[in-house]
Amino acid sequence: MTNALILCLCLCLASSIGLGAILESHIDTQSRIGYHLVAPTDLSSHRHELEINNIIRFPNPWSLGFGFRALVEAAYASNSSRYSEPVRTRDSQDLILRDLYLQYKEGPLSLKIGNQQVVWGEAFGFYYADLVNPKDFRDFGIGPLEKNRLHTPMVNVKWNFNENIFQFLYVPKPYFNKSPAIGSDFAFPFKKFFPIQPHTFTDERTLSLGTKSSEYGVRLSPSLNGADLSIIYFNYFDRAPVYISENSSGNIEITGKHPRMETYGLTLSLPVNVLVLRSELLFHRNKSFNFFDGDLDSFKAHQIVGVLGLDYIVGDRWRVGLQFSENYRDRTVSGALDINSTQLVTGHGSFTLYNAQILDLLLAYAPHDGSSLTELSYSIPLSKRVELLFAADLFNGSSSSQFGLFHPSSRGYIQVKTYLGNETRL
Repeated sequence: MTNALILCLCLCLASSIGLGAILESHIDTQSRIGYHLVAPTDLSSHRHELEINNIIRFPNPWSLGFGFRALVEAAYASNSSRYSEPVRTRDSQDLILRDLYLQYKEGPLSLKIGNQQVVWGEAFGFYYADLVNPKDFRDFGIGPLEKNRLHTPMVNVKWNFNENIFQFLYVPKPYFNKSPAIGSDFAFPFKKFFPIQPHTFTDERTLSLGTKSSEYGVRLSPSLNGADLSIIYFNYFDRAPVYISENSSGNIEITGKHPRMETYGLTLSLPVNVLVLRSELLFHRNKSFNFFDGDLDSFKAHQIVGVLGLDYIVGDRWRVGLQFSENYRDRTVSGALDINSTQLVTGHGSFTLYNAQILDLLLAYAPHDGSSLTELSYSIPLSKRVELLFAADLFNGSSSSQFGLFHPSSRGYIQVKTYLGNETRL
């Protein structure tokens, strides 16, 4: 209903602005086939995607963006011995609304209303200060971060005064992460807690429209002689769920809840010759965490997240980065699913080789439990509009560790991408 109202508003305003505009259209497709790399080495993905994004630029300060992504995943139905009915029913196909916004931009003022992405933060590989948009974690959040962000209806106001940027966000109706369905490769391990009893699972996808459900945030980015510093505040409902279980006549009913919380933060990007220093510091106030005492329940605590990274850039062909992060929770509760302090060391390298072929590597290591994640891809441009990609995602560690839990989901795949686009005067 909210998206329909936004569409009507955008079209009505756009029609009143006038013609003489330019339409920029981009159509991307990708087809993938992948297999698990740990026995049984069966089909993990047979996916086809279509993404269409359009921007109409009017001969005045207005522009209109609209687009969507549609996907079909045939592996879930084809590999029914691995994937359960909830996965086949929920995730075999999807239609995701992307951009649907109207933007006014002139002088120091920018106003964007509608479905959009807002990116906060300086870290790579994982989401830390990137708080605003929910994410699609059905594939663990692996892949391009902008692809996994789910566009959200909001009001986004930016004001640039003397190179100091102030941003205000208002989200009238919050949306939450897309979590993996029970039985999928990256599903929450409910069977670890309820190995015998049958259980059902529901997760909030959104809250009703209203002032009690609305969210708001601000970001101030002062000008500091080349340093990109941002001070952020966001009052919102946690995009990730905590799980609450109840025993109803022998059946365990599990519900994903998204409590309200606040985040205060600082982000910094500082170029020094060929190096770029990146840092994030976040304080999550009244964040909810899960614990288990025969039932799944939650408790509130404060959490501090620190991220420090360094990028080494050689022209536009080589980029190498190293990043360290730590999460610290100020409260210890018996049965908590996560320990109070966790760390992550992440390295990333992107190398442009012969004939514009690109080798990309991301390695994440969790010192607190010895587990690791390796993402490796090699892309070969077949033409200006077609790209062939070979990739693998490897999870290692003990079966109870952060990444080792998903070791059986390690996979390799081949993917073909096409890029089409044109510009038309209306």
